[in-house]
Amino acid sequence: MSLNDNNQKTLIERALDFHKNGKINEAISLYLKLIKNEKNNPQLLFLLGTAYVQSEKTEEGINYLEKSLSIKPDNASAHSNLGNALKNLNRYDEALESFDKAIEINPNFADAYSNRGVILQEMRRHDEALQSYNNAIKINPNHFFSHGNRGITLKDLNRYDEALNSYDRAIEINPNFVEAYNNKGNALKDLKRYEEALDNYKRVFDLKPEYEYNLGRVLHFSMIICDWKNYDELSKKINIGLQKKTKVMEPFSFLGISDNPEHARNLSEIFVKNKLIKNFEVKPITKKYNHKKPRIGYFSGDFHDHPVLQLMMDVFKNHDKSKFDIFGFSHGIEKNDKWRIEVIKYFNQFKDINKISDKEVLDITRDIELDIAIDLSGLTGNPRSGIFSNRVAPIQINYLGYPGTIGADYMDYIIADETIIPKENFKYYFEKVLYLPDCYQPNMEFRDISKKEFKRSDFGLPERAFIYCSFNNNYKITPYIFEIWMKILNNVQNSVLWILKSNEKATLNLKKEAETKGVNPNRIILADHLPNDEHLKRIKLADLFLDTFPYSAHTTASDAARMGTPIITLKGNSFQSRVGASILNCIGMNELITNNKKDYQDLAIELGINSEKFNKLKDSFKNSVKTSPLFDCDKFTKNLEDLYLKILQN
Repeated sequence: MSLNDNNQKTLIERALDFHKNGKINEAISLYLKLIKNEKNNPQLLFLLGTAYVQSEKTEEGINYLEKSLSIKPDNASAHSNLGNALKNLNRYDEALESFDKAIEINPNFADAYSNRGVILQEMRRHDEALQSYNNAIKINPNHFFSHGNRGITLKDLNRYDEALNSYDRAIEINPNFVEAYNNKGNALKDLKRYEEALDNYKRVFDLKPEYEYNLGRVLHFSMIICDWKNYDELSKKINIGLQKKTKVMEPFSFLGISDNPEHARNLSEIFVKNKLIKNFEVKPITKKYNHKKPRIGYFSGDFHDHPVLQLMMDVFKNHDKSKFDIFGFSHGIEKNDKWRIEVIKYFNQFKDINKISDKEVLDITRDIELDIAIDLSGLTGNPRSGIFSNRVAPIQINYLGYPGTIGADYMDYIIADETIIPKENFKYYFEKVLYLPDCYQPNMEFRDISKKEFKRSDFGLPERAFIYCSFNNNYKITPYIFEIWMKILNNVQNSVLWILKSNEKATLNLKKEAETKGVNPNRIILADHLPNDEHLKRIKLADLFLDTFPYSAHTTASDAARMGTPIITLKGNSFQSRVGASILNCIGMNELITNNKKDYQDLAIELGINSEKFNKLKDSFKNSVKTSPLFDCDKFTKNLEDLYLKILQN
């Protein structure tokens, strides 16, 4: 039977109809029937290969597309679709060759230029990617995919105004282009234009309610501006999504709304399964290197003025270079501030890997032969998880930057302490747990502290009031912790709450919320951002630090301790809700750790009312900080090195 027979014509018409209407499996079934009689029909082979790629059966798709091209090598669309399939397997060099062949056959093939740009973008060859998108747009000015992807590349190049213009052009051409709204929201987030970012995420929700991770973005950015009117409704929807194990919220955003470690584990696992690149053609590491001096590599997107570097600086400085070779790998944007300039001095080698592909990073690290690699970013905003999923070292450790499990088997260990991850919680971590004595958190022994003499009036604080403070980011403030804070103020009459100012909308919403709770909004004092040395100095003006929950203070808690300001924390079940407790345990001030909201509230009220008890506690707190190991970074670094040696020996 030939393709021209009526039976075959009917079948192929039905198959094409299925294919065009997105019924891919039905189309594949008919193509397979047809191909039994037309094994060398290049068009059928092309259609079947394309359908397999669309159904995420990539290997089968490549097989049929290559068969089609062996018979008809001048099919530009087949070359382009083959390029997309190879991209799905992260075989980027081969994918580029396929797109180049497609363009050679059809120089006006806008889709091929656009897809070529995506590959170059993945390879961090941003300027070349931009040129490919420009070529696609020159051929077809209404190619909205190219406008949208061009925006992503421009954002990666920190050309934000041009990126926003590209997103707007894509949306103008296709008002239902969901990805463009999402990516525009991401760019506006970086620019701290939070309300506009939220508007774009809400638009995504209107167009496609199930769009991956968007529900979580809507809630997270509502929290950034302290808009809680839909908090319960959104949280309920997120919990339903969690029960179904869908891509409902990104792991980092989840830390601010729940201390359920099982849900956090599931979210991380879902995230890495769908986001990570684990198919590079790199040889596996089959042995430990056993160098005389172990080679330790630290990977971070935050080698600049950032809490992670503020905590780690003395560790890098104090590492025993006679016993270890220390390497730094920066995958964040280049900020040559004083922090970065200083930290570079403490490494044997420091490499900026931000603009090079994961494959190139793997080549570099394999040449160095790292014994241990430490991921200081994890699943935060600037991860390079693709390099860890392909192994940069025989031993890989999740530490400090992300307070939770990575959710994947490629990360061998997580560093914690007995307070942060009690043994009964090991089941919520993919990694094996390594305990440090005292506290898992490193700290600099000395920090630059301003010599300015600040008065309370310099910051709009009443001179004789009891000053509660909380200098955490606004997204850590849930409506429930804020309600407790307002009850505290209502019970401690001559008191105010001093919190960090993030954005104007958050300020308005917090003051409005205070008023609804019966608190004069003027008792909410907003603290502007200051240089680190001045911020540390002003903390001394506060009486008592109120921790957030479930995402407790990390660097801000140790900052308060350094300045002698006592901290009340509420200890939960998850990593991020136990950091304040870990710090207080290290100081030896366990009486400031509470286990439920009532005890947290009652303790804060009692200390605000009972000045004699508070003054004794504050003196005790200051003395305990001085004698505690919290800021003994020499001891901390030695303990960390002992941990490295122990796992190398094992």
